[in-house]
Amino acid sequence: RGSRIVLVGPNGAGKSTLMKLMAGVIDIQKGTRDLGHEVHPGYFAQYRMEGFDPSQTVLEAILDTKSRITEQFARTVLGCFLFRGDDVFKKVSILSGGEKTRLRLVKLLVEPPNFLLMDEPTTHLDMASIDALVNALKQFQGSLVFISHDVYFIKAIASQVWHVEGGKVTRYAGNYDYYLDKTGAGSAQDSLPQTGKQKADSENVNRRPNAGSAASRKEQKRLEAIERQKKSGVRKAQKEKVDRIEAEITTLESRIAEIYSMMEDPATFEDQDKSRELQLELRQAESYLPMLQENWEKEAEKLENI
Repeated sequence: RGSRIVLVGPNGAGKSTLMKLMAGVIDIQKGTRDLGHEVHPGYFAQYRMEGFDPSQTVLEAILDTKSRITEQFARTVLGCFLFRGDDVFKKVSILSGGEKTRLRLVKLLVEPPNFLLMDEPTTHLDMASIDALVNALKQFQGSLVFISHDVYFIKAIASQVWHVEGGKVTRYAGNYDYYLDKTGAGSAQDSLPQTGKQKADSENVNRRPNAGSAASRKEQKRLEAIERQKKSGVRKAQKEKVDRIEAEITTLESRIAEIYSMMEDPATFEDQDKSRELQLELRQAESYLPMLQENWEKEAEKLENI
C-alpha cells in the first residue's frame, strides 16, 4: 500500500506483460492473481481508449464519471493537461495521439483507482504536462506500478525499483539512485533498455583487443562519434516526419472547427451549393483525420524507439 514501483529491465524482458497480468488485462497461464481486500486496479496504456464515447466532447468525457465533480473542477484539471479554452469542446474522435494520452490521464486522475498501473504514461507529453502528472501522482494516496524510459519522471516518482529479466523479478527497496548504486549501472542511461543494435555495438567495443591502449581508445571514440552522428541524422529525419504529420493534423483540425463554425451561420444554409460543398468537405476531413492520427502514433512510436 502506498508504494511507487517502477519496472525496469531490457526490451522484451516482459515488463509490459507483467503489468498486464497484474492489471488483469491478459489471462494468466500458470499461477494465480490475488488482489488484496478492496483493491481496485486501474490500467493506463498509451494506445487504449476504451470507455470513451467518440461523439462526446473532452469536457463531457471527463464529467461522465461515477464521482460527482463540478464543471469548474473538471476544467481546472483539464487545464493542467493543456486542454484550455475551447479545447474542452473538441470531440474525442478528432483528438491527436498526444491529446488522447492526456485525456486518458485526466480521466484516471479525476476518478482514481487505489491501485494504478501505468505503461509509459509520459509518451506524447511535453514538460508542462509531465510536471502536472508528477504533481498529481505525488498527491495520489493509492499504490502505483509504472514503466517509463523517462529518467526525470522515474526519479521524481519511484520509491522502489523492480528489475525484470529472464523471467524473474528482483526487488530493490529504494529509489532509482539506490538501484543504480546497488547494481553498479553507473548511470541512469546504462540501466535503461537498449535496442539490439546498441547492445551489439556495446559488445563489439568490449571485445576489441588492446582496449586499454591510447590508439584503441581513440579509435573507439571515433567509431562512437560516427554512430552518434548516424543516429542523430536518423532521429532528425524521423522527427521531421512526425512534425509534418502533426502539423497536418493541426491544420485539418482547425479546418474542421472552421467548417463547423461556418455551418452554424444561417447565411450558409441560404447558399445550398456552399452548404453541400462544406458538408462534403467535412465528411472527407473527419474520415481522413483518424487515419492521419493513427499514422502519427506509429511514426511517433518509431521516433521514441530511436
